[in-house]
Amino acid sequence: MIRMRHLPPLRAIRAFEACYRLGSFTRAAAELNVGQPAISHQIRLLEEDLGADLFEKRGPVSRPTAIADEFYGSVALSLSGLAEASRRIRRRGAQDMLTIATYPGIATFWVLPRLAAHRVKAGSVDNATLSCRVVTAERDADIDLADVDAAILFGDGTWPGFESRLLLSERVVPVASPNLARQLKSKSAADLLRDGPLIHLEDPEARWFTWRDWQQQFAPKAKSIDQSLVVTNHGVAIYQALQGAGVALGWQGVIADLLASGVLVSLSDQPLESPRGYHLVSRPGWLDGPAGRRLLAHLGHESA
Repeated sequence: MIRMRHLPPLRAIRAFEACYRLGSFTRAAAELNVGQPAISHQIRLLEEDLGADLFEKRGPVSRPTAIADEFYGSVALSLSGLAEASRRIRRRGAQDMLTIATYPGIATFWVLPRLAAHRVKAGSVDNATLSCRVVTAERDADIDLADVDAAILFGDGTWPGFESRLLLSERVVPVASPNLARQLKSKSAADLLRDGPLIHLEDPEARWFTWRDWQQQFAPKAKSIDQSLVVTNHGVAIYQALQGAGVALGWQGVIADLLASGVLVSLSDQPLESPRGYHLVSRPGWLDGPAGRRLLAHLGHESA
């Protein structure tokens, strides 16, 4: 039986957990969206409640004590269990709502249009539609596969502990707005690389093809590559291409609708290709279950 009078204040526990895990009162305050004095106050309250020092000052830095080391193990285990139980109940309460994680550009130009198109096609047939919550992140490290129903990620199909289905193979072509494409149609690959205007996608994780890859495949003798514009988001790169700001490298499957409608024009008939691609990733067995099959159908996957 839990004796509530033995429990310290939950707000103080949260402050302690953040301070210990992040190694800083300042970073803990930022994570919990409060001022540092509030964090210091909660730590003092907790120390008074426990009758023990949890942090000691060493110059400008507060270091956890041996008692804090011992206490943190129990705190982390308890909060982790509480978070997991809460997550399960929330998902049970919203069992008809699927949570899908992916990159912003894929969500904007591929996932959301397909979900909307399927909804329009289904019309008023309630059981043919699918309620989805789409969350986005730039980096794979910021997508917690254990916290979503499925994710659309880029890679070779291998995610240890999870299953995947290939949605789009990596086939990349340079694309531009119709007006800019007309201006550039007489340029050679080397001239295009030298003169641009090119839109570069900066990716610290080095996941996707770059203009350097395109140069090595189609213009190995080109001596320079234009650096007109650099962005950090594929969706932004495609949007800038739509606005006529330059030439971007676009994934054929992702921008198929834009190419078909003519608002973007491919400047090459030969794509850069690799065995990689965008995959739907989920826990073992989920993709073959009712929800997984419905999602694959909504996304137009042939196996569905």
